[in-house]
Amino acid sequence: MTIKGLILRASLISRRQMHVISRSITNVKPDSPTPLNLKHYKLPSHDRMNPNIYMPLVLFYSNPQPSDYTTSIANLLKISLSKTLSKYYPFAGRLGSSGSYVECSDQGINFLEVQIACNLSEILEKAPVKDEEEGFGHLFPPCSIWDKVSSSPLVLVQLNHCSCGGIAIAVCLSHRIADASTLLSFLSYWASVSRNPGDVENLAQLAPCFVQGLLPNSYDDGFVATDILISEKNWITAEMLFYNSKIAELKAYQEKQDKLHGVVANQNYTRNELVTALLYRCALAAAATSNSGAYPLSVLFQAINMRRLIDPPLPKTSVGNLMSPTHISANTMNETELHSLIGQMRKEKKQLTGIKSLVRKGFLQLIEKYAKDNYKLYVVSSICNFPLYDRLDFGWGRPVNASVVDAPAVNIFTMMDTPNGDGIKVILGLEKEDMKNFRADKELITYASFYH
Repeated sequence: MTIKGLILRASLISRRQMHVISRSITNVKPDSPTPLNLKHYKLPSHDRMNPNIYMPLVLFYSNPQPSDYTTSIANLLKISLSKTLSKYYPFAGRLGSSGSYVECSDQGINFLEVQIACNLSEILEKAPVKDEEEGFGHLFPPCSIWDKVSSSPLVLVQLNHCSCGGIAIAVCLSHRIADASTLLSFLSYWASVSRNPGDVENLAQLAPCFVQGLLPNSYDDGFVATDILISEKNWITAEMLFYNSKIAELKAYQEKQDKLHGVVANQNYTRNELVTALLYRCALAAAATSNSGAYPLSVLFQAINMRRLIDPPLPKTSVGNLMSPTHISANTMNETELHSLIGQMRKEKKQLTGIKSLVRKGFLQLIEKYAKDNYKLYVVSSICNFPLYDRLDFGWGRPVNASVVDAPAVNIFTMMDTPNGDGIKVILGLEKEDMKNFRADKELITYASFYH
């Protein structure tokens, strides 16, 4: 056999080792039936505005050793998940035909258990894309990564066992009924039940809060649920890291520039603000390079967690899509100065403080208007400072890593904390030529590094 043939054969063997070698599926139902008066869960307008697609998150654990040796990891997770679904009762139901309510029928959710023929370290070296060969696709149930839910369960779970003894818990939750904050609250409650089911006080603090009675103005029977077409992937996915030390350098540099140009001193920029503004600035520069130097018309959307901003404030564990969008635009290089972008972002967020309702009927029309006028749409969302690691101990320690997988569409960035809390990692999707220029941006690589 030629050297080329040996290399090809070795490559094929390596790929086969990443495949699923066994799979089983169980239906997990709530351990107590949903009361009759809660069987119909009406979705508020701010939930109906979100597409019914799965949000994919995966948690990695190295050689877990559960404290309860009388049962397997899988059984421990199923039992605690069943108890959790009794509290998060709509999650075990099915979306109604109109897409505007959940039939809380206790039909349960799919729990898959899978053997993966590779080590955990090999998976962590791969990019967080949906592809089964080049990313995390084999860790999730088929057709679940940013795919349409249709008539399927609203939650999917896959427990992956690696050859080394490590595990990966992949969870998908319908975006129609919940945002990322709700997903993490759900996981925190589930982990707490698994770790210490007798800690009644802690579980009471983590219990879900359903907001029907708190947001009475959010229910509009005439509001039609949003539906979208899932497009073929036309972007490149990458993961990048902004270490806190580099963000501090960026902050110091920006404060120095502010003083030189007469900008109000002591802006007290946050990590999120700096990274968001830099991502938008460099993405636009990349698009301009792809367009022979001409900056495109563009708009940046951000999803703002409204739980603390709405009046009165809502509990952290409130269930639903309790977000409100902000948007800013920039069409020239001068308009992408960080202090200017952050100033606009703060102004937009300030306008949300103290609002009484999340009903914003003009948002979809706004997106349609920008798209019709050929604006390039960018979205940056953040789950930084959320309980992503410390609260997701199921009884064998915190995750060694966690990741949102891929992007739901092009020009979308998701920010999250690194496992050690030493920085921010970003999962992003850009068109091929834009990604090439983005990765080569000198300003960007001064403060960030690409993991893949």
